[in-house]
This record gives sequence, C-alpha cells and structure tokens, in this order.
Amino acid sequence: MEDLSTLNSFGLHVNAKSVYRIRSLADLRSAPSDHALILGRGSDILLTDDYDGNVLVNCITDTRFSEDGDFNVVRCGGGRELDSLIGELVSRGISGLENLSAIPGTVGAAPVQNVGAYGVEIGSAIASVDYFDLDRREFGTIKGEDCGFGYRTSWFKEHPERRLFITEVEFRLKKGFHPVLSYKGLVDTALDTPYKIRERVIKLRREKLPDPSVVGSAGSFFKNPVVGEDQAALLQRSYPDIPLYPLGGGRVKLAAGWLIDRAGCRGITHGNAGTWDKQALVIVNRGNAKPHEIVALAKYVSIEVFRRFGIKLEPEVRIYGRRGEITWDQI
Repeated sequence: MEDLSTLNSFGLHVNAKSVYRIRSLADLRSAPSDHALILGRGSDILLTDDYDGNVLVNCITDTRFSEDGDFNVVRCGGGRELDSLIGELVSRGISGLENLSAIPGTVGAAPVQNVGAYGVEIGSAIASVDYFDLDRREFGTIKGEDCGFGYRTSWFKEHPERRLFITEVEFRLKKGFHPVLSYKGLVDTALDTPYKIRERVIKLRREKLPDPSVVGSAGSFFKNPVVGEDQAALLQRSYPDIPLYPLGGGRVKLAAGWLIDRAGCRGITHGNAGTWDKQALVIVNRGNAKPHEIVALAKYVSIEVFRRFGIKLEPEVRIYGRRGEITWDQI
C-alpha cells in the first residue's frame, strides 16, 4: 500500500495499492490500467477512503509553442502545473489565461472541471485534448467544441465511465492583449499587460484563500448554484444585499460563499476540518483531518444552506471512494 497524502491537496492520509508515475506515452502503454485512478496533483478531489486499486500520476510536462495566423498555439503535457504554464505564457507576452493564475492543479485536470476564475474559463481557449483510453488501450483526440464545456463541467466529467488519461492539451490564444477585467478587483485601467493582471490575480487569491503549501484544501468545495429569475427575485426581496449574477436565458448565478457565510458556517470547525475564515466556500484540513470529518462538515454546511435559503449546494470537487468515483448523494 502507498500513502496518497502528497497526491491530494487536502493532505488526507489514504492509501492505494501502488502508484505509477507516467512520464511518457510508453509508460502509459505498460502501466496497469485495470481499476486505475488518474491523478494530476489531486487539487480538486476528495478521497473518502483507501483506494482499492492503482494510481496513475500524470507527469507528462513537455510544452511546445507555435503560431497559426492570428493565434498562438500551445501544446502542453497534461502533467504540467497549470500556473507554471501561465507564468511562461505571460513571460512570452502571450495573453488569454492570466486570469487563471495561481489555480492549483495540472493542465490535464483543468479541462475536466473547465476551471475558471475572474471571468475566464479554460475551455474557451482549448482547441483539442489528446488522451489515452485506459479501457480500449488506444490514443485519441477530442476537439474543443466537442468537450461539452460548461460551468465547472465538461464531457470528461459527465462521462466518468470513459477513463481517459489526458496526455496533452492544445490551446489557441488570440494574439494581442484582450483583457477580461469585469470582475471585482480587476476593474482597473492600470492593468494594461498580462503580467500586471497575473500579479493582481495572485494577490487577490492570496488575500482570501489559504496557501496550499501550508493549509490543505481543494479550493472551492461547492459550485455557485444557478437558479431561475423568479427564485432569485424572491431571495433578493428577503436579502437585498445578496449577490446576483444574471447568466441570460432566465438563469441567475448565486455566490455559494455568501450563502454559506449567511447560514452561519464561515470559520466553523468539525474535528480537524473547518471552513476558511476568509472564504466560507473553502473547506480546509486544520491538521490531520480524516476523510469522514471533511464529509461531515460539508454535509452540515449544505444542510444549513438549504434550511436557510432552500438552495441545494452541489460539490465542485470530485469525490472518490474505495472503488472509484461516487456521487454526493452516495456518501
């Protein structure tokens, strides 16, 4: 058995049979894939138990740059740290992903959750995703438009039965500087370069989120819920200061962190698990937390939000039990 505490950002001490670090396509062909769990840095998952199988860790990091007309084309190995790639893009003067700076995790994991921050989602820049199908033992490619990117979801997440190890992601980033500065904290005309936006984003994240090298967490634990306009209007009548983000089509996004805070759950503790005192949306390991403590706290938070607002929270993190991925309702 091998300890996975360094392979999940919560730092939970759970085990797997064996761990295989995949550094090349040849490694993939030879690695045991039966009942294998794919990990990058484990930054958006919750392991609720020991895993009864092997773990394949994506360590493919090769990166290539080219140009195609008005676009910069970047092909990056799925095992590279996303923030490392963004730092290099900015140093090369390539814009488009700087709003996603300091998001923990790998390039290969980013399309699965369609990670996003400060008005930018990574799916908008993805041209294609290369993968190895662990069950069919074959390589393939999915075009960006076929990835089903949505709010914190994608085709990969919606079809867990297809165990795809993402080997490489191709990004197409329009040349020039096209800043997205609509979110609070970025509305500033002084942010006139990708580097300045990156530095501001990093500063904002450090002000409200725990340092992942010090405090274990999976970032935002819950998704921001989306409701209809009528329900949003009812909530606003009762809570005039509630943040509302119209999405069009009669849909409105709510701020899960605000709901959790108003439900009295910011900064609370259960055992060795707690919600972060500067951002209630983040559940943290306060030191040697057990998986069941994280689960119990998250369940309590979701119950309190539903009791107060009638809103059902859904986890943003992916949840894995002894035999593989499980749903929130199965815990």
